[in-house]
Amino acid sequence: MIPELGHYAACLALSVAILQASLPLLGRAVGRPDWQLIARPAAYAQCLLLIVAFIALSYCFVVNDFSVAYVATNSNTDLPLAYRLAAVWGAHEGSLLLWVLMLAFWTVAVAIFSKQLPDDLVYLIL
Repeated sequence: MIPELGHYAACLALSVAILQASLPLLGRAVGRPDWQLIARPAAYAQCLLLIVAFIALSYCFVVNDFSVAYVATNSNTDLPLAYRLAAVWGAHEGSLLLWVLMLAFWTVAVAIFSKQLPDDLVYLIL
């Protein structure tokens, strides 16, 4: 159940990212400022969903859930807990998930700390 939850959260994060990238730009192009308002909430939602996906993957490594192919190829039962946690981002897929999560944290930081900038500029940045 946990791996499916993480996979679902990652797929939803991708959907939110597509909306976050397209709707504010499209709203600016067609003169719909209400479409631009989705940028900040989408940044928060995307970060939250990626946190869920990363925690789900980490949980699979902690409990040695070998039904997940990524866990089965990058972990074993003899690894200490610290190495299993490091194995979460040790291969390509996990490091890509960690990188996207860090980018989502920076996007949330921009969304929070850019209050002094004009809203049109912030929506284009996000």
